[in-house]
Amino acid sequence: MMIPMDDKNIEHRNLQISGGSTYVISLPKKWIERLNLKNGDSMKIVNNPNYSITLLPDTIIQKTSSHPVIKIKKTDSLESIKRKVISLYASGHDFIIVKSPRSKLETDVRSMIIKLIRTKFVGTEIIESDSVSITIKVLTVNPEMKLELAFNRMYKSTSNMFFELIHAIEKNDLEYAEEIIQMDDEIDRFSHYLTRNLVMSLDDRNILSQLGLEKTSQVIGYKRIITCVERIADHISLIAKIVVNPQNNLKNIPKEIIPEYEKTITLFDNIMNLVSERDYVNAESFAMQIEESLDNISEMIGLTKNNENSVISKNLLYENKRILDYLLDVCEVVMNETVNSVVSHNESEVIPK
Repeated sequence: MMIPMDDKNIEHRNLQISGGSTYVISLPKKWIERLNLKNGDSMKIVNNPNYSITLLPDTIIQKTSSHPVIKIKKTDSLESIKRKVISLYASGHDFIIVKSPRSKLETDVRSMIIKLIRTKFVGTEIIESDSVSITIKVLTVNPEMKLELAFNRMYKSTSNMFFELIHAIEKNDLEYAEEIIQMDDEIDRFSHYLTRNLVMSLDDRNILSQLGLEKTSQVIGYKRIITCVERIADHISLIAKIVVNPQNNLKNIPKEIIPEYEKTITLFDNIMNLVSERDYVNAESFAMQIEESLDNISEMIGLTKNNENSVISKNLLYENKRILDYLLDVCEVVMNETVNSVVSHNESEVIPK
């Protein structure tokens, strides 16, 4: 993606050779002064994969710190406040302040924030709290693990949720299904944590490198895949909620549903491995298998007889269908990023202006 720049941020300078083996280029004086740099200061030069060069000062410039403040209004719902906190965490802020300007911070708001920090965020604590405000600090500034490792833990936890869900359906185990619903919190924690790191990597090449990525363009694909896995876990949780509903009788659901779920788990595990393998041919093959499974499920839904269990059966099938849709999205991401490996490239002549 090309980022438009103002003319004031663009300068044209000529390269000059120095000493026969080194090229030098002059930098605008006003730019150097704005960075508080002086003659003799050390600079870091980064050779980017996109054929550009980044010049960075070795000394980090200390900016005036400002922290986002969520000022609660009377019309704000609990869910609205929760979304703001999650968004600020995911966008890379180290401090988040939640404040009730005119009155005492409600107990339900305080409880929601405490639960959010414990179940949805990584390395986050409340460092200050009084009757009208709460200050949240993210203690982990840099990524604690490479992106691939964190993602593998996320998808394996999701796969385990799905596997245990089948067991709960087969045994009609309501208590076990309830535990599966709670497992969704762990997937959300990974999703928010990974999203936060990906967002910060767009502005900091050191973080990009720590995540094990080479190009910022990889961030887009990974973010889409992470969102798909999170949504898949949400649908697994929704299936578990169908199971725990005491009004639903799962003993008479069609026997074909379980084998379809098992096929989806196998597809899920194989497709998640593609995220690191980056194989176009396999991604295309799995995409075709997913489309076949979607056709089978649509046919099963159409053949389901209308009775007291038909609504339950159709809901179970619809949820599986949505999971397959997200898996198809993951295949498309892998194919988009690896299509160059299966096509030929002709050298084209540069047409002079």
